[in-house]
Amino acid sequence: MKELKAKGACHCGAIQYLVCGEVMVNGLCHCPNCTRSKGVSPVHLITLRGENSVEITQGDELLQTRALDKFHLVTCKMCHGPVMQYQEGMGFRAVFPVSLNLRRGNAGPDHGADRIPDEWKPQLHLNYENRLFDWDDDLPKFKVFPPDNPLKSDGTPLES
Repeated sequence: MKELKAKGACHCGAIQYLVCGEVMVNGLCHCPNCTRSKGVSPVHLITLRGENSVEITQGDELLQTRALDKFHLVTCKMCHGPVMQYQEGMGFRAVFPVSLNLRRGNAGPDHGADRIPDEWKPQLHLNYENRLFDWDDDLPKFKVFPPDNPLKSDGTPLES
């Protein structure tokens, strides 16, 4: 798997962090925990192996963790921007590419230069069984987690 090393920040910048680790999944998640906590479906996330794959470098005192069963969403107390999320005991941390410094170029009037590079665009759909509508794109789709139970865009099993 690919390694990711990048800096990130909450929306207001009060919390700064470093992500470093092996990428387990880079995809669009349709699960209810992701979509309801962010208010959008699906949610683009990058999941990194290891509970220490996200290191807070500034603003540790501003972290706020909300738990729903074993799902934990870590946000900033000031702007409520997401920092990371994880499932208790699963050995990973998920971060959001929109909050990472993965983009090429500088932010500014030329927004075309401020896009996520191709290698960090979503590679698949996961938890597709929970989609709100069918996605007719070329990305592979999985009922829950890859590589098990691949699906077609309409949610029916992909024939082997």
